[in-house]
Amino acid sequence: MSVISVRPTPDLERKIKKLIEFEKADKSSIVRRALEKGLNEELKRLALNLYIERKVSLAKAAEIAEISIRDMIELIKERGISLNITVEDLRKDFEEAMK
Repeated sequence: MSVISVRPTPDLERKIKKLIEFEKADKSSIVRRALEKGLNEELKRLALNLYIERKVSLAKAAEIAEISIRDMIELIKERGISLNITVEDLRKDFEEAMK
């Protein structure tokens, strides 16, 4: 595992200390968990934007977000985004899923 060095802002440092106090966890664990959660959300945001712009298919968006196609459909529904699926899209997604 590689090491990443980050200088937190005073606000981030305050929030980290609060989590350490209430969760009785070490700083590394808290920062790792927060980073993972944030990166997961950023991947979903990226995948949704690419899907909305019709730059990627539903299957590719799910792959980018590192979630299942079913979860991607749920995310799209939760955000009130129309599901842009053509017969060709379904065929491509099915072929991708079969690989």
